[in-house]
Amino acid sequence: MQVASNPDLIGGVYVLFLATVIRGGLALWVYRDSRLQERSGFWALGTFFLPQAFFPLYFWNQVPELIWTCPKCQRDNRAWSRKCGRCNQFYTAEETVARLHGYLNPSDPVVISLIASLFQEVARHIAILMAEGFELLTETDIVYTLPASHFWSVKLVVGNVLIWLSLFCITGRYRRTIRSVGLGYSGNITDFGLPLLLAPALAFISVGFMQGISWFSQEISLEGLGNLAQWEQQQWSNSMPESLGDGTLILLGFVMLILMPVGGEILFRGIAYIGFAGRFGQIKGMLFSALLFALFHGYIRSFVPLVLGGIPIFLMGLTLAWLYIRTKSLIPCILTHSLVNLILILVYWM
Repeated sequence: MQVASNPDLIGGVYVLFLATVIRGGLALWVYRDSRLQERSGFWALGTFFLPQAFFPLYFWNQVPELIWTCPKCQRDNRAWSRKCGRCNQFYTAEETVARLHGYLNPSDPVVISLIASLFQEVARHIAILMAEGFELLTETDIVYTLPASHFWSVKLVVGNVLIWLSLFCITGRYRRTIRSVGLGYSGNITDFGLPLLLAPALAFISVGFMQGISWFSQEISLEGLGNLAQWEQQQWSNSMPESLGDGTLILLGFVMLILMPVGGEILFRGIAYIGFAGRFGQIKGMLFSALLFALFHGYIRSFVPLVLGGIPIFLMGLTLAWLYIRTKSLIPCILTHSLVNLILILVYWM
């Protein structure tokens, strides 16, 4: 059976299916937690219909369980206790409060991702209103038919939201230091050589995967698949500045090479991996954080963008999680992420 050549046709069906799966999964997550917490099932129903509002409100309205670590024996103790359960050392209330901190929860990266996507939608609609001569085509084309300067302004908003919400989650909600999630120098200078090896390989996989799908669609005469592949590549082209002298290139470079790598690595490696790994173990932590990393990049408009973009992004998420485990630092991850983006930009201009 031949695949339809209209991206919107396949895109509409796919978006409806994936949106239902994601909303149902989030609603089930809230329902199961609400049963344990003896809270109303209304939160699960609200999450299904308005996940960007009800899911963050449900989890971030809960006060996280905080603990304090005994400086003498390094045992973790509950917040209300003034006596260490291992060495029996007593501490004052002021001393325990000063040492309070919490464990990152798997719900936190999802909450931040949903809030960031909400800000993206608001910023996108504002950009549409501000774009002179903007012509509304179809719902699936809105993001990509914006002028490049407006498109990257929206991404600027999203990048800032990611960074500040992630830092609030770490330092405000759980009272941890940024170094506790690896935002600091690991002390091993050889770790900085890994990004130079990994980044070209990851960029090659991304570009090669897209070219491979285009070649495959031509070889077996899947015209619809080939048209969808060309359509996806065109969306990337529409968001790029018209020339190297375009001032938008500075905005693009700041977002792609600094803002998004920093915000993305703090969220998906510093929070998501730690949260998932702490609950489900290292392997599942890598898989779940990589999956969330791929979903956040927005490859949900049609099946082909999922294949072309989602799989390489998922593999990149796994690689960056491995790098984070190996180096115990976010700095090499940020450098790798930034170098991959730089290579992809250079490939476009070649």
